[in-house]
Amino acid sequence: MVEFLIDQALKEAIDLHNRNQLDDAKSLYHKIIEHDKDNSDAHHLLSLINLVEGKLDDAKKNIVKAIDLQPNIAVYHSNYGNILYHSNNLEFAIQEHKRALKLDKKNFQSFYGLGVIYSHLNNYQKAEDNYKKAISLDNNSSVAHNNLANLYNQINPNKAENHYLKVLELTPNDPMPYINISNYYLKNTKYKKCVKVLEEALKKQLKPKELLNNLGIAYLATKENEKSKSMFEKALEIDPSYKPAIDNLENLRNIE
Repeated sequence: MVEFLIDQALKEAIDLHNRNQLDDAKSLYHKIIEHDKDNSDAHHLLSLINLVEGKLDDAKKNIVKAIDLQPNIAVYHSNYGNILYHSNNLEFAIQEHKRALKLDKKNFQSFYGLGVIYSHLNNYQKAEDNYKKAISLDNNSSVAHNNLANLYNQINPNKAENHYLKVLELTPNDPMPYINISNYYLKNTKYKKCVKVLEEALKKQLKPKELLNNLGIAYLATKENEKSKSMFEKALEIDPSYKPAIDNLENLRNIE
């Protein structure tokens, strides 16, 4: 295989990778490495598939090879940091993310990765600092806003709401952000806001059992018992064994 064909094969593999056809992409990366064992991009991208597959040893082997071949590429170090995090090698993961940032001071992925690691270590100040730096680089990252909101919900709830609302703005048709912000509102006794945001979700036909159950709790807190009962029952229509709704419906019947 001549160099041109290797370049073409790499483009095809990346396209397959981006379309989540991971087996085909993996096969093509291996073929590229067979013809060019020093192709750092193929080793790097293969490590990402290894990570998705949960093959952490293979992921480490491939990303280390990529770094050995091209030690000054920031994204390699950033992804190595992520692999090390999933291997629970947190201190080494921090080191790799910091190496990435020395090479690229605007590396969103490493600021975000450090935020995740420091949250895991309960170092909330460093977690906050790194999530904020990540958001300063990409204000449209729903995962960064969501993680920062979850962090604030633990340490400074007054700062959490705006980030939860930003996630709703960025992913308006995903039910999970509605569940997250409703959990926040319920935890902080903001029941009317919880009702409002979850009723908006219902208008979009977003109706997972967790959302319906939370709306039932919010209706109960605002003394709308019939609506509350209806939500718990609808949650149980989706999953008759869903214990939170079973318990909440039983509690409501005891009140009545």
